[in-house]
Amino acid sequence: MMPIIFRIPFLGRDLPSYGLMMMIGFMVAIVWAARRAAKSKANPDVVLNCGFIALLAGVVGCRFMYVVHYWDQFKNRGDAGQVFLAIIDVTKGGLEFYGGFILTVIAVVIWLRWREKVSLRWYLDIIAPSAALGLAFGRVGCLLNGCCFGGVCDLPWAVRFPFGSPAAIQQWGQKLPEAGLREELIFIHEPTGLAQPLSREILTVPEEEIARAETTIAELTGQTAARQAELSRASNNAEKQRLTRELAELNRKLNAAKLEHVGIHTLMKKYGLTFAELRAIAAEHRSLPVHPTQLYSMVTALLIALLLSAVYWRRTRDGQVVCALFVIQPLARWLIEVIRADNPVDTMGFTISQFLAVCMTIAGLIGFWVLRRMPPRSPRAHPWEPPPEEGPSRKKGKHAATRA
Repeated sequence: MMPIIFRIPFLGRDLPSYGLMMMIGFMVAIVWAARRAAKSKANPDVVLNCGFIALLAGVVGCRFMYVVHYWDQFKNRGDAGQVFLAIIDVTKGGLEFYGGFILTVIAVVIWLRWREKVSLRWYLDIIAPSAALGLAFGRVGCLLNGCCFGGVCDLPWAVRFPFGSPAAIQQWGQKLPEAGLREELIFIHEPTGLAQPLSREILTVPEEEIARAETTIAELTGQTAARQAELSRASNNAEKQRLTRELAELNRKLNAAKLEHVGIHTLMKKYGLTFAELRAIAAEHRSLPVHPTQLYSMVTALLIALLLSAVYWRRTRDGQVVCALFVIQPLARWLIEVIRADNPVDTMGFTISQFLAVCMTIAGLIGFWVLRRMPPRSPRAHPWEPPPEEGPSRKKGKHAATRA
């Protein structure tokens, strides 16, 4: 597990592994689709345009579905601005594939039909194998991020995620045997009054930053105590009002400083620990062994991509490849959901992904039925010819005619 690849020099920003794998997957998938288009005598530029449409729609759709599905995680983040910032922060994961897949299909179909005005069936067939390939890269990002994990198992290839990972936190919350944590790692979240473990992000903060925050908190605490003492001695109403405003501002800054590294300062002070000692204690606690469902999904998506690519060159009707994607990938996802542990069973007896997988498989089967009543080759599937380049002699003649 490596949620952060490294910190970008001079910018002070972390490079998340999940986002990096998404970008690599997008680039590899779009290049593969463009090469398939060129070899098929389709327009690679149309495929590139669809790729960028898919990137935007995919991220928005994935995030939208996750936020709707897990709204309870966002509604108590603070005021409207803080909730909005939490919603758009995708650096730590929090995406659901089918939300992005559905919105991407809708956006690409609209783009191909009304903007590019080309064959839907043909170009969707070109793109379909790359969609599965991109998913394979995304699942590597899931493994590095620690999300989309499986249930507890004792298989030789089971994986254990570190402290603060989604798997470890869920197992602690479910009070599974051997998943307990030392009290030094658990604090009371003031807004809710609930006990919760430190987050993995806080434990990756540089020690220098924690030291600076400790100094700031100490200074603000001292200033707050001094203002409080002055307020208790003040007799003038104007003076009391001024000190009350200053005290409120100091308290606001103090709370903000504590919340920036929520839990760390409280636990360090309560147990007399240094930040390095807290990290050492956290390193002792890992999740119970779980199915590496991210790897199962990656291998499955890669095999589906290769299968769809083979089907593309052997198809007898335009549209068969994208319909095959709608049938095969959801079936694979449905089976993997059986051993995944991160999605609740909350939709008609299924997880939301299983429910959508069933719907998509039905849509794919209906698509095959419709294709049998359509011409094998789409009427709009015309070979693309690049525009002729103007040679020197042609340009010269054109300029001569202009001068004349």
